[in-house]
Amino acid sequence: MEITDAASLQYRNTSLNASLESVKRGGISEAEEAKLKEACQDFESLFIKQMLDTMRKTVNKGELLNGGMAEDIFEDMLYDEYASAIAGSGDFGISKMMYSELAGRR
Repeated sequence: MEITDAASLQYRNTSLNASLESVKRGGISEAEEAKLKEACQDFESLFIKQMLDTMRKTVNKGELLNGGMAEDIFEDMLYDEYASAIAGSGDFGISKMMYSELAGRR
Protein backbone atom coordinates (compact mmCIF):
# COMPACT_ATOMS: atom_id res chain seq x y z
CA MET A 1 0.00 0.00 0.00
CA GLU A 2 3.00 2.32 0.40
CA ILE A 3 3.44 2.62 -3.38
CA THR A 4 -0.11 3.95 -3.72
CA ASP A 5 0.50 6.43 -0.91
CA ALA A 6 3.74 7.62 -2.53
CA ALA A 7 2.06 8.05 -5.92
CA SER A 8 -0.87 9.83 -4.31
CA LEU A 9 1.49 12.12 -2.42
CA GLN A 10 3.41 12.92 -5.61
CA TYR A 11 0.18 13.80 -7.47
CA ARG A 12 -1.04 16.01 -4.63
CA ASN A 13 2.37 17.67 -4.33
CA THR A 14 2.33 18.49 -8.05
CA SER A 15 -1.16 19.95 -7.72
CA LEU A 16 -0.13 22.04 -4.73
CA ASN A 17 3.01 23.30 -6.50
CA ALA A 18 0.95 24.39 -9.51
CA SER A 19 -1.40 26.29 -7.23
CA LEU A 20 1.51 27.92 -5.44
CA GLU A 21 3.01 29.10 -8.71
CA SER A 22 -0.21 30.88 -9.64
CA VAL A 23 -0.29 32.57 -6.22
CA LYS A 24 3.30 33.77 -6.69
CA ARG A 25 2.34 35.36 -10.03
CA GLY A 26 -0.01 37.59 -8.11
CA GLY A 27 -3.62 36.81 -7.48
CA ILE A 28 -5.54 33.73 -8.39
CA SER A 29 -8.65 33.08 -10.40
CA GLU A 30 -11.69 31.29 -9.00
CA ALA A 31 -10.65 28.05 -10.71
CA GLU A 32 -7.14 28.27 -9.27
CA GLU A 33 -8.59 29.14 -5.87
CA ALA A 34 -10.73 26.01 -6.00
CA LYS A 35 -7.67 23.93 -6.98
CA LEU A 36 -5.71 25.38 -4.07
CA LYS A 37 -8.52 24.57 -1.64
CA GLU A 38 -8.72 21.04 -3.01
CA ALA A 39 -4.95 20.58 -2.78
CA CYS A 40 -4.94 21.79 0.83
CA GLN A 41 -7.81 19.45 1.69
CA ASP A 42 -6.05 16.55 -0.07
CA PHE A 43 -2.91 17.25 1.95
CA GLU A 44 -4.93 17.31 5.17
CA SER A 45 -6.61 14.03 4.20
CA LEU A 46 -3.24 12.42 3.51
CA PHE A 47 -1.87 13.70 6.82
CA ILE A 48 -4.86 12.32 8.72
CA LYS A 49 -4.55 8.98 6.87
CA GLN A 50 -0.91 8.66 7.91
CA MET A 51 -1.88 9.44 11.49
CA LEU A 52 -4.70 6.88 11.46
CA ASP A 53 -2.42 4.22 9.92
CA THR A 54 0.14 4.79 12.65
CA MET A 55 -2.54 4.56 15.31
CA ARG A 56 -3.95 1.39 13.72
CA LYS A 57 -0.55 -0.33 13.94
CA THR A 58 -0.63 0.00 17.73
CA VAL A 59 -3.80 -2.14 18.03
CA ASN A 60 -3.14 -5.83 18.59
CA LYS A 61 -5.23 -8.12 16.42
CA GLY A 62 -6.48 -11.40 17.79
CA GLU A 63 -6.03 -14.52 15.72
CA LEU A 64 -9.65 -15.55 16.27
CA LEU A 65 -11.12 -13.04 13.78
CA ASN A 66 -8.21 -12.49 11.41
CA GLY A 67 -9.51 -11.89 7.90
CA GLY A 68 -6.11 -12.00 6.27
CA MET A 69 -5.13 -9.88 3.29
CA ALA A 70 -8.73 -9.11 2.28
CA GLU A 71 -9.41 -7.60 5.69
CA ASP A 72 -6.21 -5.55 5.49
CA ILE A 73 -7.21 -4.14 2.09
CA PHE A 74 -10.74 -3.36 3.26
CA GLU A 75 -9.45 -1.76 6.46
CA ASP A 76 -7.00 0.41 4.48
CA MET A 77 -9.80 1.57 2.17
CA LEU A 78 -12.01 2.24 5.19
CA TYR A 79 -9.34 4.41 6.78
CA ASP A 80 -8.94 6.30 3.49
CA GLU A 81 -12.63 7.16 3.70
CA TYR A 82 -12.34 8.09 7.37
CA ALA A 83 -9.49 10.47 6.53
CA SER A 84 -11.45 12.04 3.66
CA ALA A 85 -14.51 12.49 5.86
CA ILE A 86 -12.51 14.07 8.67
CA ALA A 87 -10.72 16.42 6.25
CA GLY A 88 -13.98 17.22 4.48
CA SER A 89 -15.71 18.23 7.70
CA GLY A 90 -13.30 21.14 8.14
CA ASP A 91 -13.03 20.49 11.86
CA PHE A 92 -9.38 19.42 11.80
CA GLY A 93 -8.22 22.81 10.53
CA ILE A 94 -4.93 22.11 8.76
CA SER A 95 -6.34 22.76 5.28
CA LYS A 96 -7.86 26.07 6.40
CA MET A 97 -4.56 27.24 7.86
CA MET A 98 -2.63 26.14 4.78
CA TYR A 99 -5.11 27.79 2.43
CA SER A 100 -5.08 31.10 4.28
CA GLU A 101 -1.28 31.10 4.39
CA LEU A 102 -0.79 30.10 0.75
CA ALA A 103 -3.49 32.40 -0.61
CA GLY A 104 -2.19 35.30 1.47
CA ARG A 105 -5.44 35.74 3.39
CA ARG A 106 -4.93 35.86 7.11
